[in-house]
Amino acid sequence: MLLRDLSNIKILVNNFSMELLEILRDSSIGILSLITADCVSLASEILHTLNKLTKHYLWGTYTGRCDMRLPASLQCISLQKVECSSDWLCSLLITLSLSANPVKCELWDVVLQPCEEANGDECHIHASDLRSEMLLRDLSNIEILVEKTQYGTV
Repeated sequence: MLLRDLSNIKILVNNFSMELLEILRDSSIGILSLITADCVSLASEILHTLNKLTKHYLWGTYTGRCDMRLPASLQCISLQKVECSSDWLCSLLITLSLSANPVKCELWDVVLQPCEEANGDECHIHASDLRSEMLLRDLSNIEILVEKTQYGTV
């Protein structure tokens, strides 16, 4: 399978497993859609090895920092129906800024979650630090398309 060009194949994953992870590692699939945050967490181990991955679609709820290592071939990351913290979104943009190639970031249905009430001040300071780090980055290689984004509570 590793010798075949699979760049015309789109894979939609609802339940990721270690077996699927090993099958996809180092493959040349072109499009990967991950329906849950758990899938993304497991797949983060192999994403950077997908040498022809051009489009990556995400669904789910994300908090903390985005720790995905993305392949150099990535041209588009699309957040389809995502609830996330501002930390996660800022760190995703920082990750995308490290790409040597232009990357499109599509925000189709994104809800930004407010900071946790219990950690209010600390959370806002951390978010401010991360935003400051993002502002120091060259984001000129990122094209951001926004369809529907809101700040809300769930």
